[in-house]
Amino acid sequence: MKVLVVDDDPVSRLILRRTLERGGFEVLEASDGLEGWELFQRHSEEIRLAVVDWVMPGIDGVELCRRVRSSASEQYVYVVLLSAKQEKRDIVTGLEAGADDYIGKPFEPAELISRMKVGLRIIALEQRLKELATTDPLTKVLNRRAIIERLREELHRAGREDEAVGVILLDIDHFKAVNDRYGHLEGDRVLAETAERLRGGLRKYDALGRYGGEEFLVVIPQPKGRTAEVAERLRCQIAATPYRLNKGPLALTISLGATEVQPPPFQGTDQGTEALLEEVLKRADAALYEAKEGGRNQVVFRGFAP
Repeated sequence: MKVLVVDDDPVSRLILRRTLERGGFEVLEASDGLEGWELFQRHSEEIRLAVVDWVMPGIDGVELCRRVRSSASEQYVYVVLLSAKQEKRDIVTGLEAGADDYIGKPFEPAELISRMKVGLRIIALEQRLKELATTDPLTKVLNRRAIIERLREELHRAGREDEAVGVILLDIDHFKAVNDRYGHLEGDRVLAETAERLRGGLRKYDALGRYGGEEFLVVIPQPKGRTAEVAERLRCQIAATPYRLNKGPLALTISLGATEVQPPPFQGTDQGTEALLEEVLKRADAALYEAKEGGRNQVVFRGFAP
């Protein structure tokens, strides 16, 4: 776990680094608030803990806390403010600025490590709550709200960076018959295994979510014209091997509607993103309907210029 240490006193910074390293943490060091802020921005996806001195040149620890809290980082960062200030009003000021904890100088190494362990527990709890809020409990992929939010983010990003986004909406063919014949528990097993097989056909940074019932939505950043190819690979992932159910093997197929769009620049507004999101989902849904009407177990691709 990486800890950002920001302190303008080189001796104090050395003691902090050695203490944290002995506690099993990886340390990133900064000698003042501005350097700490720049370091945080470069490593925001890796830094989960920070120990920040209050009094520093450039920007002080309180301002650095405010900047960390107002940053766009999706990861929660547990911040410990370090200072010789002991007045209650000073402690309140630091906590209101976004610090999670407060340690007076000089500090006891054992106390610092204990506070870091508290931070780790808070981070683990935050991560668990985030997973519960965004994950479909049956299939362990993103839930409907989370996958739509991921699509919204990718459309916004692609509009800024002049990139495309691929979208695939897919449906398990004749899934109602599975529930009717084998029961809903076996149907749930089919949904969970389908999600696992689909994950096997995607890149690490592609997104998969349960759109509803037996429908799944796939969001592909930077598809480079390969959305239909990815959809065909997913179709083969499902059709290649029968599912093993209690009553015996069951061959299943999926139908897929795919589209690919290169958004125009949205110039910082959300209105264009929302309109395009609705249109992309409508286009993928129409392609899926066409695939099912055309006999199922196939991919229909419909690109468009927004």
